Amino acid sequence: MSLKKLIYDSFKNVVVYDFEYSQPPGENPKVVCATFLELKSGKRITHWYLDSKPDWPFNCNETIYICHNAVAEVSCMLQLDMARPIYIWDTMVQDKKLWLGRESGFSLLDSCKRYSIPTITEAQKEIYRKLIINKYPAYTATEKEKIIEYNITDVEENAKLFMAQCKEFDFRDKNSKKILSQAIFHCRSQGVIAKIERNGIPINYDLFSDMEKYFPVIKAQEIEELQSVCDVYVGDKWNQKKFAAFLERENLLKDWPRTKTGQPAKDDRTLYRYSPNYPKIQQIRDSKFIIEAKNLKGYVPGEDKRSRCSINLFGQITGRTNVSTATNPFGAPRRMRNIIGTDKDHYLIYADWKSQEAVIQAALSGDPGIKKALASGDPYLYTAKIAGAIPANAIRKDYEVERELYKQTFLAVGYGQTALGLKLKLGISYAEAAYLLEKIKQIYPIYFKWIDGVIKAAVARGYFETVFGWRYYISDKEATNPRRLMNWPLQSHGSEILRRAIIDLDNKNFEISMPVHDAVLIHCEKKNLRAMIDDIKQIKQIMSEAAFKVIGWNIAVDTKLIGPQYKQDREHQERWDKLFEKLLNAKGAQITDSTCLKNGHTVTKNNQPSIQVNI
Repeated sequence: MSLKKLIYDSFKNVVVYDFEYSQPPGENPKVVCATFLELKSGKRITHWYLDSKPDWPFNCNETIYICHNAVAEVSCMLQLDMARPIYIWDTMVQDKKLWLGRESGFSLLDSCKRYSIPTITEAQKEIYRKLIINKYPAYTATEKEKIIEYNITDVEENAKLFMAQCKEFDFRDKNSKKILSQAIFHCRSQGVIAKIERNGIPINYDLFSDMEKYFPVIKAQEIEELQSVCDVYVGDKWNQKKFAAFLERENLLKDWPRTKTGQPAKDDRTLYRYSPNYPKIQQIRDSKFIIEAKNLKGYVPGEDKRSRCSINLFGQITGRTNVSTATNPFGAPRRMRNIIGTDKDHYLIYADWKSQEAVIQAALSGDPGIKKALASGDPYLYTAKIAGAIPANAIRKDYEVERELYKQTFLAVGYGQTALGLKLKLGISYAEAAYLLEKIKQIYPIYFKWIDGVIKAAVARGYFETVFGWRYYISDKEATNPRRLMNWPLQSHGSEILRRAIIDLDNKNFEISMPVHDAVLIHCEKKNLRAMIDDIKQIKQIMSEAAFKVIGWNIAVDTKLIGPQYKQDREHQERWDKLFEKLLNAKGAQITDSTCLKNGHTVTKNNQPSIQVNI
């Protein structure tokens, strides 16, 4: 049976739809109009929501909704208090599954061009976008007519795109039931993301406001402090010549990575590689994002004082999220997460899977060595013991350095890092790095035999694929450099686990604030202790079982409770404390007047201690 026929037979209504809306930064959408085209009957409905809000025209239990980037369309439905769709076909997500790696660009226009579907131009589209955003809500009669025409055009183009995708899927895979099932799973997660973006991330707004207000003073202090150690600025501007001179003084210039123009690279990724073993580079990295930021990075709060931005669920080739460093606290430098917090009537749960990559490695490869490492409770300490680097009866607190060395090597091998890359990251000799990498391969030979086979099979057929059908097509360049692909099976299955988890958590009515790579941030109403413990147990069970549904293995989950202010692990918390001290100084306050430390918790005048509990 063709995919189109299966869809038509499975649903009473097959509806292509699109909203036009205005959405100020940090806010939920302000809906203007929408068009619905029911493909089986050909019936078309257009409504101008600025005039009235009619009943929703279709029953969600009997309808599959077709749209391009479902997050935007479902967000508008939620804004109108409509039921969230159960069945969605997101033509953007589906086009990525068909072409990601082979083609670039997945806007509606880009996708239509792949199938030779006539469209309006990008320039025309931009004119309409500006009109809708800038004139909201005071449109003239003529403008209203043009906006509706534009809205109908988007729906008609996407209907043709949907038909073309059905034919393309039929050509590539005759198993229509599998294609439809996988599409509903992936696209349902887009609907959940719409709700998560609507929820927003609760923040300590007083702290955020203080940081915004006193940012110029903090910036000046940061430059002054950095300049006393690393002279790389002229005034408040980064100076590339001074940076090169600094690298020369530190004997780093010769091997330092270069940009396409031949200049020493100054991006965060490069600085991160060197920072663990070069304190001055670490200081440059710590200071740079503050000094060069025009605004406080990581937050775009709306009128309700919650921060909102695009989560971009399928933004990376592995299907991982790709959040903005400027608008999302989980994309910005880690210390900025300390501004996350909630009010006295709520608390946040940060739940993360333990050793997720190692469990995925064991589950997919069947390597008994990795299974034993996981059974030990600390796979990295276990690996160091098997390598003979520490005694068999060693405990973690006595061998943190060795454990971290083997942890970083274990993870590095998982994504094909070379000895040179590991040398730079760990600050060890090339020979030591090569030895560590080879040692890991000797300890876990079955995994490396398996991943080598996976890569060869993927290169032979031209693409990788997860158990749930997320695909990435391999270019000729990647086929000749398979190390770049070693981590794809791990990260892509991790992303499938995250999608399964947020769907299941949402089904149990948990308010999700953010999916975070291998973790989920959840906002809960404060209850009695027993109810709180029950919530945590349920969250851990749902997330652990989500892993089982994807890879056939449960993954244990750790939880941390957060009150009015997020608290980091020691290294990142120390960076935040340094920044917080600058804030207090900028306000002209003494630390003892505004804050004190009790049992490791920060207490401010307006806030209670941040709750940090592992259950």
